[in-house]
Amino acid sequence: MIPERPRGTEYDELAELLPAPGDPALNPERRRVLRQHLMREIGRKRAAAPGSPRGRRLVVWAAAPLALAATVVTGTVVVTGLRGGHEVVQSPGAVATTVGRPPVIEMKDGQFLYERRVMTGEYTAYRGDTRVVQREDWLAVAGSREGLALTGPRPAAAARLDPEAPTTEHMAMSGGADHRELRELPTDPRQLLAHLYRETEGQGPTHEEAVFEYISGVLEPAVLVPGLSEALYRAARRIPGVVVETGVRDRIGRTGTGLALSSSGSTRPALVFDASSYVFLGVEGTTALLEIGVADRAGELPVDSWNLGTG
Repeated sequence: MIPERPRGTEYDELAELLPAPGDPALNPERRRVLRQHLMREIGRKRAAAPGSPRGRRLVVWAAAPLALAATVVTGTVVVTGLRGGHEVVQSPGAVATTVGRPPVIEMKDGQFLYERRVMTGEYTAYRGDTRVVQREDWLAVAGSREGLALTGPRPAAAARLDPEAPTTEHMAMSGGADHRELRELPTDPRQLLAHLYRETEGQGPTHEEAVFEYISGVLEPAVLVPGLSEALYRAARRIPGVVVETGVRDRIGRTGTGLALSSSGSTRPALVFDASSYVFLGVEGTTALLEIGVADRAGELPVDSWNLGTG
């Protein structure tokens, strides 16, 4: 019998019940058996689950290009359940990258959050071909003013895009979430997870997917909120159905701990975190965050920033 999904104040109780994940490694045959069992359970749960009213949607930093296509990650395993079981899958021979902890960067309401990353995506100058490009975003800290995004061929390591270059594309960015909303989120992982379950009630194909999607959408700006990156990482690990994998590489080859959510019979590319500080590095094989900071105006160089590595 499929248990009824918890609601309301039960999310607080759920967060208290979720244990800290362990680190056992499983052999390939055991992983295959567990994955087959998981896929059958997901199918039964979706068929039996009743419809639920949509709740209030949290505002997410939609500019962060972390939309993850559903693909199967070979050699991973998930153990699901109300209490949030997890298995760690180890990739032998991978040495974790260490970027350390971000510095304290003060932000004022009139400034812009600056993000520079490389990513695999479509770039119109290449007529729709998928290439590795660089993207730089300026998002209003207060969320009320228009921002800017630049996209172009990836320049030499550590270089920024030239706004005047004919190969650089410009795109206006609508106001995102108020950065103050992120600073108000709890940094205790259990309280944070309970908060996100309440705020995303009724959303997503499953509630777990809605919570994981929210976390994915705020990981980049959360880097500059003290304590929030680690809290989001630890909260995401507690979501039932999340895969934890060591030795996962981002787009420039930095290696860290990966978190991915199994959904619709497949596993999405993992979100990659620094294995010691839990700072978000990028998305498995597709995205890498290079620099984050604050600028006075959209399109201007940051007045203060943190460089995570050039690859």
